[in-house]
Amino acid sequence: MLPGELLITRTKKGRVYPAFAEIDEQHLELADELIEVYKDFEGKKKSEIDEIVAEFEHGLNFKLVRGLRTLLERRCIFKSKFAVEPVVARRAVFEAASSKKITNRKEREKVIETVAKKLNISVDDLELSLWADQESEVVLDDFALLKPEELLKLYNRSLAQTLLFKSTGMNVSFKGNYKEIFRAIKYLGLMYIPEEGNKIRVEGASSLLKLSERYGTSLAKLLPVIVNSDGWEIDAEIVIRRDTPRIYHFMMDSKSKNLLMSKEKESKTTFDSGIEERFYNAFLASPASKSWELIREPDAVFTGKTVFIPDFKFKHKEMHIETYFEIVGFWTEEYLKRKLSKLRAMPFNMLVAIDRNLACFNSANFELGLHQPVMLYSRKVPVGDVLRYLASIESEEIKREVERLKGTRIEIEGDLIPIKGIAMRYNVGKEAVRACLNHLEYVVFKEVVVRKELLNEVKKKLASKNIKLYLEARRAIEDMGLSNPDEVLAHLGFTVKWSGLDISAASIELD
Repeated sequence: MLPGELLITRTKKGRVYPAFAEIDEQHLELADELIEVYKDFEGKKKSEIDEIVAEFEHGLNFKLVRGLRTLLERRCIFKSKFAVEPVVARRAVFEAASSKKITNRKEREKVIETVAKKLNISVDDLELSLWADQESEVVLDDFALLKPEELLKLYNRSLAQTLLFKSTGMNVSFKGNYKEIFRAIKYLGLMYIPEEGNKIRVEGASSLLKLSERYGTSLAKLLPVIVNSDGWEIDAEIVIRRDTPRIYHFMMDSKSKNLLMSKEKESKTTFDSGIEERFYNAFLASPASKSWELIREPDAVFTGKTVFIPDFKFKHKEMHIETYFEIVGFWTEEYLKRKLSKLRAMPFNMLVAIDRNLACFNSANFELGLHQPVMLYSRKVPVGDVLRYLASIESEEIKREVERLKGTRIEIEGDLIPIKGIAMRYNVGKEAVRACLNHLEYVVFKEVVVRKELLNEVKKKLASKNIKLYLEARRAIEDMGLSNPDEVLAHLGFTVKWSGLDISAASIELD
């Protein structure tokens, strides 16, 4: 954010446009030169840096340069360098000079020498300490370096935030980053109203009563979080006061993202409790993770006047099914009732796990009143129960897909046909394909459909070459284009005979 006097905008047909700095050669060169000043002048006084930077403001866009300068100074750490506290040094000099009449430089030098000797420091150290706490005398101790492009994007974002200071409200739509956005809204004390789709109206109590710029401060702080979303749009009402206050619309979307600085998203998955984290890790270690993707805090669900972000979403990797999972582990009755109220408003089923040790849960007058499937847990969520729930959903979906395929002849041709390709063609899961395929000339394996003629050729090859070793048999089958040699051997009636743990000694034998 920038001081209001550095805001640069233009208005046209009821809209207001901030004068963003283009990410072009001219602006990148300016940003680079300013960065180099602060980088090279580490250890120098602020007054020296100000003199150099002031030269850039002549003949250029004053507000732009001053805005970039403001942002760079926020990345600086200035420190006072002194041998004794400046206040102590000044008091000692003034007390020594008060008893004498100082009219020339020589008399001043005598006072300085006397005080320096008294304070047991050198004259130079005393001179340095006298005004070391003044802004112009502080020294650049550290500078957080950034790239020219980053500086320009930071400037553009700050310009947009400064404009939002004057906002009385804002309509926002976004994809992703729901958790961070709603946490920021709550933290900033913003009022919001969910609207149709992934849209919200962010309001403030003051804006409902009268036009005020005060609420825009909180709205401005929300912008960096919004910019972190994958796709977003904002439409803010901006009050511009000239002869009479007038409201203009400031509109911007994710197409402008390449002009704005955004925070790096954390790739690490975070959790609200140890229970959630333990469940997450246990599920990923289970066989079900091969079929189901577990998504932590997925897209927000808009339910009437509230927004709900479930703890987890299960998304099947093959079939078009997904379901949500909420772990309720907070202990207060008021919180649980609010949570249950949101769950009752869900337009779909969601698996809910509730801590059976909640004091309020055990009270006589407390009722769940949920139409959602519920499981109770103690200390940790029973992963096995969750897996059985997912298996039931998967089974029901397979039944629906099989029913949908009834009466449809699945067309296949060739010696080898991947089941995945068939499933994609008919928009069903692989299990439904396996259940419905019934071609007499083909054999259905787990991942592939194979013509019987090809399998007979494999059997003849193994017999004609008198192949007995397991590894040799595998290579022969794979050479014929089959990637599932163990399934093929079993189908052809072969069993593997092991001699210890050495795979090279294993042999095959026809039953």
